[in-house]
Amino acid sequence: MDAPDGELIRTIAAGGPDGPRAEAELCRRFAPRIYLYGRRHLRDEDRARDLVQAVLLAVLQAARAGRVTEPDHADRFMLGTCRNLASRVRATEARHAGEGGLEALEAIESAPPWDGVDAGALIRCLGTLDERSRQIVMLTFQEDCETDVIAARLTMTSGNVRVTRHRAVASLRRCLDARPLQQERPQ
Repeated sequence: MDAPDGELIRTIAAGGPDGPRAEAELCRRFAPRIYLYGRRHLRDEDRARDLVQAVLLAVLQAARAGRVTEPDHADRFMLGTCRNLASRVRATEARHAGEGGLEALEAIESAPPWDGVDAGALIRCLGTLDERSRQIVMLTFQEDCETDVIAARLTMTSGNVRVTRHRAVASLRRCLDARPLQQERPQ
């Protein structure tokens, strides 16, 4: 296909019989660029290959859903997606390096199963959260809603939902971790 990038994106969004060919052409055009970006910014061939797959998957999903607002600037959308995903990879690696790497994995594996969580304590800890945080936690873990759905329901941005959820879960963890200490103290 000799169509411009924007036409490929529009063809993918339309979902017609030419969609798979347009997707293949878009991947063929951008995969080498994404790989080079990954090599330069992630400094590892395997991570660069993973970045190619992750970026192309994200872009194709966005194109299929019609979320590429400026199809004629597909290269900008692709670059932005590269930046975001590469940044997440670096942040995750930095976080794991700071947590002790293998020791952190062993701690996660040795964590008690959810069956051991006191439901009453969890409900009491949920009661300590503000209303919006509690709604986000319940929509996420009880109703299994996606971040975008929660954001639309609560008229928030997706980023704000993620930050609020992260803080709420951390607060719940602190509350549940502190509870056994409170039980052991003499009254």
